[in-house]
Amino acid sequence: MEWRLTPSQAVSYCSWDDDEWVFYNNLSGDTHLLGSAAAQVLLELRQSSLNALHLTEALAQRLQAENVTDKEFSFQIDHLLNELNTLGLIEFS
Repeated sequence: MEWRLTPSQAVSYCSWDDDEWVFYNNLSGDTHLLGSAAAQVLLELRQSSLNALHLTEALAQRLQAENVTDKEFSFQIDHLLNELNTLGLIEFS
């Protein structure tokens, strides 16, 4: 099972200083202000569907803050995935 962008969704986005990102969901018409970590998850899934483990590995070096354990980082990514799913930006297939 993998996470992916919702089918038929065109991801439009803009960022300021890589800290704040605005994503437009063409399916719902909603615009979302996201932090850098959530944006990186969406950008990674834009390229291909991934399971949570592979996504965590792909993002680890880009996002992992110092003094955060691998378990904590995995938990943070899982939390982001669930939030993005709730917003209708991604889905589990």
